[in-house]
Amino acid sequence: MSQGQSLWTKDFILICLTNLFIFTSFYFLLPTLPIFVTNVLQGNESNVGYIVGVLTITAVLVRPISGYMLDTVGRKSIIIFALLAFVLTTLAYNLVTSLVMLFMLRAIHGLSWGFATTGAGTIASDIVPASRRGEGMGYYGLANTLAMAVGPILSLFILARFGFHTLFTAGSVIAALGLVCVLTIKVSEDNLVKKKTKLTLNSFFEPRVYSLSLVMFFVTFTYGAIVSFITLYAKELSISNAGIFFLIYGISLLIVRPYAGKVFDAHGPNRIMAIGFLGMAISFILLFLAKGYLFFILSAVTMGIGFGIVQPTIQAMAINRVEPYRRGAATGTILTALDLGIGLGSMLLGVVSNKMGLSYMYLICSFIALIPFLVFYRQDAVKPSTQST
Repeated sequence: MSQGQSLWTKDFILICLTNLFIFTSFYFLLPTLPIFVTNVLQGNESNVGYIVGVLTITAVLVRPISGYMLDTVGRKSIIIFALLAFVLTTLAYNLVTSLVMLFMLRAIHGLSWGFATTGAGTIASDIVPASRRGEGMGYYGLANTLAMAVGPILSLFILARFGFHTLFTAGSVIAALGLVCVLTIKVSEDNLVKKKTKLTLNSFFEPRVYSLSLVMFFVTFTYGAIVSFITLYAKELSISNAGIFFLIYGISLLIVRPYAGKVFDAHGPNRIMAIGFLGMAISFILLFLAKGYLFFILSAVTMGIGFGIVQPTIQAMAINRVEPYRRGAATGTILTALDLGIGLGSMLLGVVSNKMGLSYMYLICSFIALIPFLVFYRQDAVKPSTQST
């Protein structure tokens, strides 16, 4: 529910903190779980791939269901249940003694992750005033960026000093802080579906954001090449610490997202999205040309500009395109495309890199980045995004 024109309300700050805690807990396991699989459970790299990937798969499967339930059952009850499950599954890593147990736990973790992140995004879209939705969703997304910077560094520090038991326990405590924040948020249930209808495909997906979801899919398809392979590429370039890419990328995101949101609210998406698509394409060209630190760092800057503009703008446009009681379905549809893009991009571009090498894979990504540009300006830029309150 929009609260006048004020953006920085108590509830908006709390939902941003919730997002920060959820993603920080999530990023606790990204750099450390492969170590747990290989060093503790005696698994191999193939096992690591399956263990990491199963969470994304289950999240993809559950997001449409979570969006439907958020719109029909209730925002707050669903996210409280999801966050409680998220806390308990994170703590349950302490009980894992085999690869099979870990695989099953990751699947459950993915279910809670899909519900929790879709729920938080939907509640944020309810709280942000319609006239400042681009700016508000940009600030909301900054929590993801901060978590991406803080989570891995903090988790590796805890692992080195205290071990896996403390690591998993700390991750569950951080997730619990997100639950505490949600409990104190005043969530309106006025936006729920008033009349129960027959279940169809459209109950779980929102057709009005399909074209935006296609844009999101291709954007994150190429982003999968960053998430999965930038560390390996840094080694090829004799760059000792690949973390510098994510540090510069995160700083770039922090700077560009609030500005992009304000431009979108004032002038619409057409101009700002063109800059975003261009930034992503240039980023991949710079990676292809990179021989050392200079182009590698410049690529992180332009990627931050590109992704920092495109991703929150698409989410804001999707929310503006639907009625309040369909925001859950719209959010779930967009996030499903996001997960699918990263997952399929990581796998298929990995095949390309094996055949052609990482540098040419990034060159190909610069051409793939033209696809969402063409889809957007053919399908979405000419359509006014009706603002729903």
